[in-house]
Amino acid sequence: MDKKIKKFLKDAVRVAPKVSNKGELFELRNGLVSKYPQTRKDAIKKTIQQMTIGKDVSPLFPDVLKNIATSDIEQKKLVYLYVINYAQTHPELCILAVNTFVTDAQDPNPLIRCMAIRTMSMIRVDMILDHVEGPLRKTLQDDNPYVRKTAVLCVAKLFHLNRELCISLNMITDLISALDDSNLMVVANTIASLTDIYEMDSSVVPLPLLIQSHITQLLHALSECTEWARITILGALAQCDAKDSIQAQDIIGRVTPHLQHVNPAVVLSSVKVIVKNLDLLPSELQKQPTDKVSTALVSLMSTPPEMQYVALRNIRILLQKYPELLSKELPIFYVKFNDPLYVKLEKLDIMVRLVSTSNLKQCSLLLAELREYAMEFEPEFVLKAIQAISQLAIKFAYANDSTSATKFVTKALDILCTLLQDRDTFQDECLVSICDLLRYDSQLANLPLPIVSSWTDADSHLVTDSGKCNYIWMLGQYRFPNAEEKLQQFIDTFAQQGHSTQLSILLTVVKLSRQLPDTTLQHVLKLATTETQDIDIRDMAMLYWRCLSLPNADKLVEDLSNAKLPPLTSTLDQFSPELLHSLLQELSTLSSIYYKPLSQFKRRTVQHSSVQGKALDELTSMAHAEIAKNLNSETLLDLDSDSTNVPNANIKGGSALEELSDLFNFTGDSLLDKPMQKMTIQEGKQVPANGSAKDLMDLF
Repeated sequence: MDKKIKKFLKDAVRVAPKVSNKGELFELRNGLVSKYPQTRKDAIKKTIQQMTIGKDVSPLFPDVLKNIATSDIEQKKLVYLYVINYAQTHPELCILAVNTFVTDAQDPNPLIRCMAIRTMSMIRVDMILDHVEGPLRKTLQDDNPYVRKTAVLCVAKLFHLNRELCISLNMITDLISALDDSNLMVVANTIASLTDIYEMDSSVVPLPLLIQSHITQLLHALSECTEWARITILGALAQCDAKDSIQAQDIIGRVTPHLQHVNPAVVLSSVKVIVKNLDLLPSELQKQPTDKVSTALVSLMSTPPEMQYVALRNIRILLQKYPELLSKELPIFYVKFNDPLYVKLEKLDIMVRLVSTSNLKQCSLLLAELREYAMEFEPEFVLKAIQAISQLAIKFAYANDSTSATKFVTKALDILCTLLQDRDTFQDECLVSICDLLRYDSQLANLPLPIVSSWTDADSHLVTDSGKCNYIWMLGQYRFPNAEEKLQQFIDTFAQQGHSTQLSILLTVVKLSRQLPDTTLQHVLKLATTETQDIDIRDMAMLYWRCLSLPNADKLVEDLSNAKLPPLTSTLDQFSPELLHSLLQELSTLSSIYYKPLSQFKRRTVQHSSVQGKALDELTSMAHAEIAKNLNSETLLDLDSDSTNVPNANIKGGSALEELSDLFNFTGDSLLDKPMQKMTIQEGKQVPANGSAKDLMDLF
């Protein structure tokens, strides 16, 4: 009993680090080599803390690594976390612990086995990968499901680092057999691993066939898995095509309950699977799943703003395929005062697409709502609201009879004309929206013309290329009385104007050639052919010049003056059929955020480190040189102090290298020739562990 009490007190002792002028790494190294276990553990925690905030603590690698041989699970887990972090930047140092990794992969504790196999699969060193085969095969067949679910993910990591080795070891076959595992988490991880491999090389794994053959098992596993596993399985189901309407109905029936899940990722993944199979159902059976999808999407509007943004981007895709999906839920998308700007912009786009053109009351309410938005102070939000007013009016006008359409367009024009007159900072967008509405009914021009014609200097009102282009179009279309004077302002700065403005000037001058002096037409044609670098403008000017030199040039000008622009049926952006099909297949992914197919994303390739292909002796020399360099740099910075008092501070790094070499058996034969044996540390000396209780008590 006395021995146990003494052991407990010894392990509980913490020694505060002494104040030193040698820096934080010196204090951490003192703690890592302390004779008190709890002090060493605290030093490891502080090292991990410094590593987490971005400080380079790689010089402590040998001191941290010596603490890996312990029976304390928490301490071993911390050391493994440190090793995993520096496996990417200092892989040559990790070769020193390969014996420990292999030994821990056979540990009775499943947590230690998982940490060992996970760490080995992350180190990009050929010598480490060569030692992965035995432990990985054993862990794939392990009795503990926690170990198996970790091992199947390690197969994908091994394939990512060295696909030739993974294929030659026949690991893919072992991974496929894990689909029949009795544990659902193992099945989910196997699907995730196979998906990663399929994305890297589709010729290695017949993933669609595997999913199709295990579809029943996957559907049963959905209700008993964690959130992450559900997302993985739902993503796999979305890649599978149902054989017929019966199987599609079964898939939708099993997936529909997950639309009520609290996790938005699960909800969107479920929506993707339902949309994938919805078209296979008869039309009379599509209403119920559609209503449940609508309810699920509405529930996402009560999530945090970041989740709302993702949901709105996905809703935008769904509305083009199913325009009536959320037609009764318009008020849900009204902008709130505390919504961030990116959510407000998406809601505006959704509302215009969502409103039903057959419901005049709903359209009128939305028009009044957009008018309030246009009076806000956020520039991007106001510009989007002004654009939405014209989009709503055009959408309503071309879906209803002429009488009601004209009244609605007149209301929208009244709002835009008021904004054009009252707000000095958004006149470009107001003018563009007005011109869009005038293309529906040119007789309504009597509303904006008095305002626009009163401008003496249009350059002071208009800033953008599109605004100036539409202003000049109005000059030529509606014959302003002082059009020559207003047009001359833009002709004088023709070379500085934008592409659209230059084209509009050229077209308007040709249309008004009878009202303008002959010198004006000649001057503009000369500017368009000599003062611009745009080939389209030069070609258009040359075409007009040759046509006006023909005998029937007057008829050409008359036809051009009487020509009308084609009416706008919609100003809303639409996806192409091919892009829409791709986006529906990739809902709840980055593709639905950027509106680009995943095939257009650049995939990250494996960056081979400088230690790839090195021999074991060469790797060992590199590791020793790295440790010696770290020790040398720290000692040279502390020339004012007594180096004899610094643990492991020999300038050549001799003591540190000797302890590390003794610990991990690198002074003698190669790893391939020396039997694996677990080592422990007792005050810096190696002690073979025979598994007795005395050795465990005397570990430190």
